[in-house]
Amino acid sequence: MGFWWVALKDGLIIGRDRKALLTLVFMPILLIGILGAAFGNMMGDKEASIKKFKVGVSNLDEGDLGSILEKDIFINGLPDLLSAKPMNEEEMNKELIKQNISVGLILPSDFSEAIASGEKLNLSIVSIPSATIPAVITENIVHQFAQSAAVSVIGMQLAAKGAAIEEGDNQSLGEAASVLDSFNLIKEVAVKQNQTPVSSFQYYAAGMGVMFLLMTVVTGVGAMIEEKEQEVYSRLLISKLTNGNYLLGKFLGLLFISSIQFLVIILGTSLFYGVNWGDSVTGVFLVGLSFVFGVCGLGVLLGSLAKTEKSFSVAGMLAVQIMAAVGGSMVPLYVFPDWMNEIVKVLPNALALQTFLELMSGGIIAEVVFEAAILIAIGSASLIAAWIALSVQRRGSNA
Repeated sequence: MGFWWVALKDGLIIGRDRKALLTLVFMPILLIGILGAAFGNMMGDKEASIKKFKVGVSNLDEGDLGSILEKDIFINGLPDLLSAKPMNEEEMNKELIKQNISVGLILPSDFSEAIASGEKLNLSIVSIPSATIPAVITENIVHQFAQSAAVSVIGMQLAAKGAAIEEGDNQSLGEAASVLDSFNLIKEVAVKQNQTPVSSFQYYAAGMGVMFLLMTVVTGVGAMIEEKEQEVYSRLLISKLTNGNYLLGKFLGLLFISSIQFLVIILGTSLFYGVNWGDSVTGVFLVGLSFVFGVCGLGVLLGSLAKTEKSFSVAGMLAVQIMAAVGGSMVPLYVFPDWMNEIVKVLPNALALQTFLELMSGGIIAEVVFEAAILIAIGSASLIAAWIALSVQRRGSNA
């Protein structure tokens, strides 16, 4: 029994799970498209075009976040995408019947509390039959706002500290918040001066792409840990399968699945949304596959060390959200000073995102080889550490 058997087994499990396959393949493309369409029109991008629609908002929230979402996002924040009007539920039902509005959104009384505590949002979204896409966009705007609000405090604190050090004075969190509040209004992002500007659609494709790849790795590693908790791993221990072959098989299976997802993200956003990933196709694939290699190696290492799948899944998804926030997927890079953007490159997702943006800005493969080498080194070192950790555990179980 060799490592190819382990890799093939993991690949077949994912391939036969239609729900998992659809989530891995189509969900990233769908959400990237929604974000690009929602914010691209507002920013003047030409990649997407959705007809403006009307939304009625009934805000029952007892906290502040409902008012921020209603006024700053729906009423004032997206004038080219939608027009929103505050109203009560009775008025909303009448407007929907008359088809004066396309979508009705009801924010519950515990909206702010649910976001702060991480609980599930109980939203009520009602639409006319012909407004399927506007309803989906409305729902995803709310969920994107909720996710961003949950992690924005981290971004504001880091931005405030960084700005205070760089400017030599004490900048308040309120000033940092005013900077952070504009992150949904990105016009364009350029990594370096005198280079081609990166559109908002390109930015979201790269930012959401690296975040979804991290989520895929966390999901795959969770399955690996679940095997360790069950009899599957115990049966493998009494076989002739060595630690090295087991880890290599797990790594290759995860690498294959993540590589397929990366290819789907690149090709899907290019074909369906016209995203330009840069002139250096070789550079894009080098960075992408190097990033996948690095995070899969880290994932296998964490899978070797973690004890229970339940605790890892919760902690893993939380870590992904934090890494996405400080790495640029949620909080844009321009919020932070240049020196801080250099520091966060210790995170694989931040390094990959900034390198993708460099390629989109007109960079060539020679400019990204070093970053790709770092990502490969991270994956290789993690695999070695995972082999050592698993060997120690196996000796302990045999003692």
